[in-house]
Amino acid sequence: MRSMEFSGRTVDEAIFHGLNEMGVTIDQVDIITVQSETKGIFGFGARNAIVRLVERETPVVPDFTAINEERREQREERRERRDRKDDRRGGKGDKRSDRRREPREEKEAEAAPVEEVPYSKELAQELDSARFLQELLRKMGVNGTVSAFENEEGIKLKIDSDTDGLLIGRRGETLDALQYIVSLYENKDRKENGYRRISIDTEGYRARREDTLRRLARRNALKVAKSGRSFAMEPMNPYERRVIHSALQSFRGVTTHSEGEEPNRRVIITPEE
Repeated sequence: MRSMEFSGRTVDEAIFHGLNEMGVTIDQVDIITVQSETKGIFGFGARNAIVRLVERETPVVPDFTAINEERREQREERRERRDRKDDRRGGKGDKRSDRRREPREEKEAEAAPVEEVPYSKELAQELDSARFLQELLRKMGVNGTVSAFENEEGIKLKIDSDTDGLLIGRRGETLDALQYIVSLYENKDRKENGYRRISIDTEGYRARREDTLRRLARRNALKVAKSGRSFAMEPMNPYERRVIHSALQSFRGVTTHSEGEEPNRRVIITPEE
C-alpha cells in the first residue's frame, strides 16, 4: 500500500500533483492534510500545503467491454445467418426470425445519437474554470487549448492538444483527476449559489465512453427484461454510473440502483415488478 506526501501552494494543488505522480484517481486514495497553506504577512511566513495520499487496496477489475462487444457482434452475425436461412424456408422459421429481430429493433429504437456540443474558445476565455484549466495545462507542460460550453446542467470543457492520449490516462483516470481539481476550484466559493458540475473531455473520449456505456447498459437491460433476473455491472465511478442510470431511465421493464462502497460501487439492473 503506497503512502506519499506532496506539496503545493494550496491543498487542491498538492492533491492534483499527488494524483498525477501516483497515477491514481481521487476515489482510489485516502487524503490526509498534513499542513494547510498559509499566506503569511507581507510575504513572510508563507507556507505551502502538504498532503499525504494513501492508496487504498482495490481489486483489479478487468475491462470486459471490448471482449463483450466482439462476442455480441459474433452472436448477432450468427443470428442473422440463421434468420436469412429461416426466411428462405418460410413458415415456422419466419415466426422465429421475427421474434429474434424484435429485441434488436427495440434496442436500436432506444439508442440516442451522440450529442454534438457547440464548444466555444471565446466562452472559455470568460470562464474562471476554463482559464484555471488552461493554467494547469501550462504547468503540466502540455501544449493545448481549452474551449467551453455552458448550460443549466453545468460547464463542459474540451482540451485540444497533440498529447495522443496522455491527458486521458488508463480508463480516463488522468482526465478524471483534472476534472476533480477543476471542480474543486469552480465550487470553492459556491456554497450559497449551489454546486456547479464540471465535465472535461479531450480527443472525444467522454463521448465514445458514454456511447459504449449506453450500448452496454441497453444490452444488459434486454437480458434482465427477458430473463427476469437482476444483473450487476462492473464497478464504475460516479460519472459512469450516472450515464448508466440515465440510459435506462425510460427503458421498459427494468429499474436501476447502485450498491457497494467506493471504489467498488456498481449499478444493479433489476426487473420491474
